[in-house]
Amino acid sequence: MRFGDSIRKSGPDKDIRFSHVVLLHISVKRGVWHVNRWFAPIGKGGLGATEERLLRLARSRKRECACEFQGHGFENIRFVGHPSYFTIVLDAPGYEFQDDKGTDPIWFVEKKVNSRLPPPPAPVVPNRTFYDLETTRVRGFPALRCRNYLRNGLTGEPLKKGEEQGFIFNIHLQARYAHDDATGVTLVIDPDGTSRGPNN
Repeated sequence: MRFGDSIRKSGPDKDIRFSHVVLLHISVKRGVWHVNRWFAPIGKGGLGATEERLLRLARSRKRECACEFQGHGFENIRFVGHPSYFTIVLDAPGYEFQDDKGTDPIWFVEKKVNSRLPPPPAPVVPNRTFYDLETTRVRGFPALRCRNYLRNGLTGEPLKKGEEQGFIFNIHLQARYAHDDATGVTLVIDPDGTSRGPNN
């Protein structure tokens, strides 16, 4: 069951400047999952160019970059100090985002047993911050993009300086069967993370 607003809704403030992007790269190669997370300022070439640069780094073995931070895995996705774009890139043949008019590919949930957010069960609140979902492509790969307005989940007000808010969401992927590419199974991945308010 959805916990909070649908990410398909329009965000609360179109005048906010989004200066950063969090890119989550999901890759499956020969049955092995590779997950990279990046948080970086949007460069001179704009959002699309920044996403492409981060994806090139995610797909390479080079780890040096002008990023605020980089990490691995699905847990502890961080948004720090800046309203940001959130882009999820699916670099996995045979998989696609489960996305139709009745089902969001991202659903926010209330709790999960194995959350790394302290204390368990994690103190999370409804989605009142992620909006403006769009499907797109980054360097030819399917992607989801939304915006994190850095809002308090209970009140919908902007996060205060240093205020931290936990969130847990599900990403729904569709995997096709090898013997019949018209059918398949739904996989649910359940990341968690935090948003923190402005630094100044």
